[in-house]
Amino acid sequence: MTENRVREMETRDIPRVMEIERSSFATPWTEGMFRSQIGFKDETINLVLADGEELAAYAAAWIAYDEIHLLSIAVAPSRRRRGLGTEILREAIARGVARGAVRVILEVREGNAPARAFYEKHGFVEIGKRRRYYSDTGEDAIVMEYVCGF
Repeated sequence: MTENRVREMETRDIPRVMEIERSSFATPWTEGMFRSQIGFKDETINLVLADGEELAAYAAAWIAYDEIHLLSIAVAPSRRRRGLGTEILREAIARGVARGAVRVILEVREGNAPARAFYEKHGFVEIGKRRRYYSDTGEDAIVMEYVCGF
């Protein structure tokens, strides 16, 4: 089995991150959004996971006070169902906890059953709904929370 490695996202990673992003989301982030995210090192967690020689996953989050706001996480389609999403999610949470976070908040499309199941499997619970949150479709977002340490 190839050893996976999670590390800080760097500017040089953006082309591969964009490939993963475009293959994972109907309305992907732009390259500029990732560049901006990387620029806010003190307020963010930006990780990539290398599966062998190739970047296979990424995670991007903000840290505000004692909360991690998970903004985006994705695994390359050809690398899914191998535990890589779990690995990078756990590392993002661990790094946030090391910086004082006690909970994680995220929004997920109401109709994205696989993502919702993934988060539920990892202890996230639904705490609310943001009506018409996604401007591309008007779809509602389900707000989920994970309390760190449980």
